[in-house]
Amino acid sequence: MGLKVSRAPRMMLLVGILAASNGCQVYHGQPLPRAAVSRSRPVPAWKKLRIAAARIHSLPLPPLPLQHAEGLTPAEAAVLAVLLNPSLRALRDQRGEAAAQVLQAGLLPNPQLTESTSLVTGGYRTGTFTGYGAGLSWNIARLINRSARLAAARYHRGQVDLEVAWREWQAALAARLAVYDVLAIQRELAQARLARDYLQHDWSVLTVAFHKRLATLLEVTAARSAERQAENQVLQLKQQLRQHRILLNRALGLPPPFPANLRIDGTFPRRLAPPQASLLLDGIPKRRLDLLALRLGYRSAQEKLRAAVLQQFPRISIGFQQGSDTSNLHTTGFGVTLDLPMFDHNQGRIASAKASRKALYDTYVARTFTAQSDAYLALANLHALQPRIRASRQAVTGLEMLRKTYAQALQFGGVDVVSYYTVVTRLSTEKIHLLRLKEQAVRNWIALAMATGLYLPLEPPRSVENIRVPTQ
Repeated sequence: MGLKVSRAPRMMLLVGILAASNGCQVYHGQPLPRAAVSRSRPVPAWKKLRIAAARIHSLPLPPLPLQHAEGLTPAEAAVLAVLLNPSLRALRDQRGEAAAQVLQAGLLPNPQLTESTSLVTGGYRTGTFTGYGAGLSWNIARLINRSARLAAARYHRGQVDLEVAWREWQAALAARLAVYDVLAIQRELAQARLARDYLQHDWSVLTVAFHKRLATLLEVTAARSAERQAENQVLQLKQQLRQHRILLNRALGLPPPFPANLRIDGTFPRRLAPPQASLLLDGIPKRRLDLLALRLGYRSAQEKLRAAVLQQFPRISIGFQQGSDTSNLHTTGFGVTLDLPMFDHNQGRIASAKASRKALYDTYVARTFTAQSDAYLALANLHALQPRIRASRQAVTGLEMLRKTYAQALQFGGVDVVSYYTVVTRLSTEKIHLLRLKEQAVRNWIALAMATGLYLPLEPPRSVENIRVPTQ
């Protein structure tokens, strides 16, 4: 009798292959840009930026339309940095990875299909048939800790979302501070130019008077020395302004040649009075986005540890088999495969999960402590700067009156010219010093916002309850 081949195993194998290929994706390459990064990543149109700015809801930023035609304010720069900073774009890609981990954790294990064929190749072959075997099995061990793995992945996704929001918040405050740095240097430069122009005018007048024998060489030399010092200060401030403009563009995510037009009206408040320390410090763990992210990360670590403990359960596979031997005897059976946990009790993964959870716990405690310390430090600096600003403002007023008095006395020979130019230089230096004290106050104000997780406007409300806090 000739050989007879059953088609049943072949059909089962075909069905298995078709089922496995369902939903497969195709690889697509993405080469790196050959052009410069600034040219390969053009700045979006302002219309698109305004629309994107209106959709920012994850940060404690006030709703603010972008008005670039009138210049960027510090608050607008903060919004623009969130939209354009390339480091944030790369960080947001982690959201896709976290979502993919949730998808992977929720997938069920694939069933396994086995097929075998036994051909009669020799001996007494009369009345023999081609034997076959087919089986379908499924490993159910992954179902035991599936809920724990899925919960860990979901907590991790929430952690990544909050970490991205925290980095966006940091970038926003950094851009806001970079604007104030530029504005402070612009005002210092304007003050230095006024002093230089004033001294240049005096030096020109005294030079003409010297040639007419109406001024002494000492007076001309003193005027020239004061004018040179003022010019040197102007050149130094110009260099600092160029550097800070580049840093500002980098904080905004703009290429260095981009002309950042900045508004300078009313940017430095006359007085910054922070709310009470208890109102600011209470609830920092519930407001700081990085601390909220660590809390979710700790929950994810808890679930990973639970999944590792559940994975100690022996691996079990259940399956069904169907076969036929060469005498055409057909059999159908049920099988169970069980791993004996004699050596590997998943000790390594459990120890690793415990260590990760302990590290996150200690990190959370340390960062909470650091946040509170940073807030106390910023508050202390703000309280210490207020009397210094008042004293500097009074010094400017006094030096201005002294300069006018010396100018009148100089006409009648009441004071020497060296003393007069000393007062002029001291007045210009004190005005610049006052601007720098105001900048330090703004810097500590932004540091206080960073430490507490609150958006603190430069004209603070009377209580913390009026400050907008993101809803979690």
